[in-house]
Amino acid sequence: MRRGAGTEDEAGRGGLGAGAALIELPEPMAEGGLPLWQVLAARRSVRHYGDKPMTLATLSQLIWSTHGITGRVGQRNLQNAPSAGACYPIDVYVVVNNVKALEPGLYRYVPGDHALMLMRAGDVGSEAAKAALGQSMCRAASVTFLWTAVLPRTTGRYGERGQRYVFLDAGHVGQNMYLAATALGCGCCTIGAFDDAAMNRLIGIDGTVETTVYGASVGPME
Repeated sequence: MRRGAGTEDEAGRGGLGAGAALIELPEPMAEGGLPLWQVLAARRSVRHYGDKPMTLATLSQLIWSTHGITGRVGQRNLQNAPSAGACYPIDVYVVVNNVKALEPGLYRYVPGDHALMLMRAGDVGSEAAKAALGQSMCRAASVTFLWTAVLPRTTGRYGERGQRYVFLDAGHVGQNMYLAATALGCGCCTIGAFDDAAMNRLIGIDGTVETTVYGASVGPME
Protein backbone atom coordinates (compact mmCIF):
# COMPACT_ATOMS: atom_id res chain seq x y z
CA MET A 1 0.00 0.00 0.00
CA ARG A 2 1.26 3.46 -0.86
CA ARG A 3 0.43 6.64 1.02
CA GLY A 4 1.80 10.12 1.41
CA ALA A 5 4.66 10.73 3.81
CA GLY A 6 4.55 13.18 6.67
CA THR A 7 6.92 16.08 7.11
CA GLU A 8 9.32 14.34 9.50
CA ASP A 9 10.07 10.71 10.22
CA GLU A 10 10.47 9.04 13.59
CA ALA A 11 14.26 8.74 13.21
CA GLY A 12 14.62 12.50 13.46
CA ARG A 13 16.00 13.29 10.02
CA GLY A 14 14.73 16.11 7.89
CA GLY A 15 11.31 16.12 6.28
CA LEU A 16 10.45 13.59 3.62
CA GLY A 17 8.19 15.95 1.76
CA ALA A 18 4.42 15.89 1.61
CA GLY A 19 4.44 14.32 -1.85
CA ALA A 20 6.70 11.39 -1.01
CA ALA A 21 5.00 8.01 -1.38
CA LEU A 22 5.51 5.44 1.35
CA ILE A 23 5.22 1.72 0.62
CA GLU A 24 3.83 0.06 3.73
CA LEU A 25 5.45 -3.23 4.70
CA PRO A 26 3.51 -6.26 5.98
CA GLU A 27 3.04 -6.54 9.72
CA PRO A 28 6.07 -8.37 11.16
CA MET A 29 5.85 -11.48 13.32
CA ALA A 30 6.70 -11.13 17.00
CA GLU A 31 6.21 -14.80 17.93
CA GLY A 32 7.22 -18.22 16.64
CA GLY A 33 10.21 -19.03 14.48
CA LEU A 34 13.25 -21.18 15.21
CA PRO A 35 14.62 -21.43 18.78
CA LEU A 36 17.33 -18.87 19.51
CA TRP A 37 20.03 -21.43 20.34
CA GLN A 38 19.42 -23.24 17.07
CA VAL A 39 19.72 -19.99 15.14
CA LEU A 40 22.96 -19.08 16.91
CA ALA A 41 24.48 -22.45 16.08
CA ALA A 42 23.41 -22.25 12.43
CA ARG A 43 24.57 -18.69 11.70
CA ARG A 44 27.18 -18.41 8.95
CA SER A 45 28.28 -15.80 6.41
CA VAL A 46 26.72 -16.76 3.07
CA ARG A 47 27.80 -15.06 -0.15
CA HIS A 48 25.92 -17.12 -2.76
CA TYR A 49 22.16 -17.08 -3.14
CA GLY A 50 19.33 -18.77 -5.01
CA ASP A 51 17.31 -17.16 -7.79
CA LYS A 52 13.94 -17.25 -6.04
CA PRO A 53 12.69 -13.72 -5.29
CA MET A 54 12.34 -12.61 -1.69
CA THR A 55 8.82 -11.96 -0.48
CA LEU A 56 7.78 -8.61 0.89
CA ALA A 57 6.90 -10.32 4.17
CA THR A 58 10.46 -11.61 4.52
CA LEU A 59 11.91 -8.18 3.76
CA SER A 60 9.57 -6.67 6.35
CA GLN A 61 10.71 -9.17 8.98
CA LEU A 62 14.39 -8.54 8.24
CA ILE A 63 14.06 -4.78 8.54
CA TRP A 64 11.92 -5.03 11.67
CA SER A 65 14.58 -7.23 13.30
CA THR A 66 17.08 -4.38 13.13
CA HIS A 67 15.08 -1.15 13.10
CA GLY A 68 11.54 -2.07 14.11
CA ILE A 69 9.99 -0.05 16.92
CA THR A 70 9.23 -2.26 19.92
CA GLY A 71 8.33 0.21 22.66
CA ARG A 72 8.58 3.75 23.95
CA VAL A 73 10.22 5.43 26.94
CA GLY A 74 9.26 9.06 27.40
CA GLN A 75 9.66 10.74 24.03
CA ARG A 76 11.97 8.07 22.62
CA ASN A 77 10.96 5.09 20.52
CA LEU A 78 12.85 1.88 21.26
CA GLN A 79 14.06 -0.26 18.38
CA ASN A 80 14.99 -3.94 18.13
CA ALA A 81 18.76 -3.44 18.03
CA PRO A 82 20.25 -1.82 21.15
CA SER A 83 21.68 1.69 20.93
CA ALA A 84 23.70 3.78 23.38
CA GLY A 85 21.33 6.16 25.11
CA ALA A 86 18.55 5.13 22.70
CA CYS A 87 20.02 7.62 20.21
CA TYR A 88 19.66 5.25 17.23
CA PRO A 89 22.14 6.87 14.83
CA ILE A 90 21.97 3.97 12.35
CA ASP A 91 19.59 4.36 9.40
CA VAL A 92 19.02 1.73 6.73
CA TYR A 93 18.75 2.01 2.97
CA VAL A 94 17.69 -1.04 0.97
CA VAL A 95 19.06 -1.90 -2.46
CA VAL A 96 16.32 -4.07 -3.95
CA ASN A 97 17.41 -6.51 -6.66
CA ASN A 98 14.83 -9.29 -6.55
CA VAL A 99 11.81 -8.79 -4.27
CA LYS A 100 8.22 -9.63 -5.17
CA ALA A 101 6.00 -6.55 -5.60
CA LEU A 102 8.93 -4.09 -5.43
CA GLU A 103 10.69 -2.60 -8.42
CA PRO A 104 14.49 -2.71 -8.31
CA GLY A 105 16.06 0.40 -6.87
CA LEU A 106 17.20 2.18 -3.75
CA TYR A 107 14.77 2.58 -0.86
CA ARG A 108 14.94 4.25 2.52
CA TYR A 109 13.25 2.74 5.56
CA VAL A 110 10.98 4.96 7.67
CA PRO A 111 10.76 3.32 11.13
CA GLY A 112 7.76 5.27 12.44
CA ASP A 113 5.62 4.02 9.55
CA HIS A 114 7.30 0.64 9.03
CA ALA A 115 7.43 1.61 5.39
CA LEU A 116 9.85 2.12 2.51
CA MET A 117 10.31 5.22 0.41
CA LEU A 118 11.70 4.81 -3.10
CA MET A 119 14.72 7.06 -3.56
CA ARG A 120 15.44 6.05 -7.15
CA ALA A 121 14.62 3.11 -9.40
CA GLY A 122 17.03 1.06 -11.49
CA ASP A 123 19.93 -1.37 -11.22
CA VAL A 124 21.41 0.07 -8.04
CA GLY A 125 22.77 -3.37 -7.12
CA SER A 126 25.47 -3.12 -9.79
CA GLU A 127 26.44 0.31 -8.47
CA ALA A 128 26.60 -1.08 -4.94
CA ALA A 129 28.81 -3.97 -6.07
CA LYS A 130 31.20 -1.52 -7.70
CA ALA A 131 31.28 0.72 -4.62
CA ALA A 132 31.87 -2.40 -2.49
CA LEU A 133 35.13 -3.02 -4.33
CA GLY A 134 33.67 -5.55 -6.75
CA GLN A 135 31.73 -7.71 -4.28
CA SER A 136 29.22 -9.25 -6.70
CA MET A 137 26.94 -10.43 -3.88
CA CYS A 138 25.60 -6.86 -3.70
CA ARG A 139 23.82 -7.38 -7.02
CA ALA A 140 23.27 -11.16 -6.75
CA ALA A 141 21.41 -11.02 -3.43
CA SER A 142 17.69 -10.30 -3.25
CA VAL A 143 18.53 -7.20 -1.22
CA THR A 144 21.57 -5.38 0.05
CA PHE A 145 21.16 -3.32 3.20
CA LEU A 146 23.31 -0.19 3.48
CA TRP A 147 23.57 1.20 7.00
CA THR A 148 24.45 4.83 7.54
CA ALA A 149 25.28 6.71 10.72
CA VAL A 150 23.74 10.10 11.42
CA LEU A 151 26.58 11.06 13.75
CA PRO A 152 25.11 14.08 15.60
CA ARG A 153 22.35 11.93 17.07
CA THR A 154 24.97 10.28 19.29
CA THR A 155 27.87 12.74 19.39
CA GLY A 156 25.44 15.50 20.33
CA ARG A 157 24.84 13.64 23.57
CA TYR A 158 28.17 11.90 24.22
CA GLY A 159 30.69 14.12 22.45
CA GLU A 160 33.78 12.52 20.92
CA ARG A 161 33.20 9.19 22.65
CA GLY A 162 29.89 8.99 20.84
CA GLN A 163 31.81 8.11 17.66
CA ARG A 164 32.78 4.81 19.29
CA TYR A 165 29.20 4.16 20.34
CA VAL A 166 28.02 4.64 16.74
CA PHE A 167 30.15 1.75 15.51
CA LEU A 168 29.07 -0.44 18.42
CA ASP A 169 25.47 0.28 17.44
CA ALA A 170 26.22 -0.73 13.85
CA GLY A 171 27.57 -4.04 15.12
CA HIS A 172 24.37 -4.70 17.07
CA VAL A 173 22.35 -4.07 13.91
CA GLY A 174 24.53 -6.43 11.87
CA GLN A 175 24.21 -9.29 14.35
CA ASN A 176 20.44 -8.88 14.51
CA MET A 177 20.35 -9.11 10.71
CA TYR A 178 22.45 -12.29 10.71
CA LEU A 179 20.16 -13.97 13.23
CA ALA A 180 16.94 -12.88 11.55
CA ALA A 181 18.16 -14.03 8.13
CA THR A 182 19.19 -17.40 9.54
CA ALA A 183 15.82 -17.84 11.26
CA LEU A 184 14.06 -17.09 7.95
CA GLY A 185 16.14 -19.58 5.97
CA CYS A 186 18.11 -16.88 4.15
CA GLY A 187 21.82 -16.41 3.66
CA CYS A 188 23.47 -13.22 4.91
CA CYS A 189 26.91 -11.69 4.68
CA THR A 190 27.82 -8.37 6.25
CA ILE A 191 29.93 -5.89 4.28
CA GLY A 192 32.65 -3.73 5.77
CA ALA A 193 34.88 -3.25 2.71
CA PHE A 194 33.71 -0.46 0.42
CA ASP A 195 34.73 2.88 -0.99
CA ASP A 196 33.19 5.32 1.49
CA ALA A 197 32.86 8.21 -0.95
CA ALA A 198 31.38 6.03 -3.70
CA MET A 199 28.82 4.44 -1.38
CA ASN A 200 27.84 7.82 0.04
CA ARG A 201 27.31 9.16 -3.49
CA LEU A 202 25.18 6.14 -4.33
CA ILE A 203 22.90 6.84 -1.38
CA GLY A 204 23.04 10.62 -1.80
CA ILE A 205 24.47 11.59 1.59
CA ASP A 206 27.23 14.03 2.51
CA GLY A 207 29.67 11.67 4.27
CA THR A 208 30.08 14.11 7.17
CA VAL A 209 26.80 14.45 9.05
CA GLU A 210 25.62 11.13 7.64
CA THR A 211 27.99 8.47 6.31
CA THR A 212 27.87 4.81 5.30
CA VAL A 213 29.34 2.53 7.99
CA TYR A 214 28.21 -1.04 7.23
CA GLY A 215 26.14 -3.23 4.95
CA ALA A 216 24.77 -6.72 4.40
CA SER A 217 23.60 -8.78 1.44
CA VAL A 218 20.70 -11.18 2.03
CA GLY A 219 19.01 -13.71 -0.20
CA PRO A 220 17.43 -17.18 -0.26
CA MET A 221 19.76 -20.12 0.21
CA GLU A 222 20.80 -21.97 -2.95
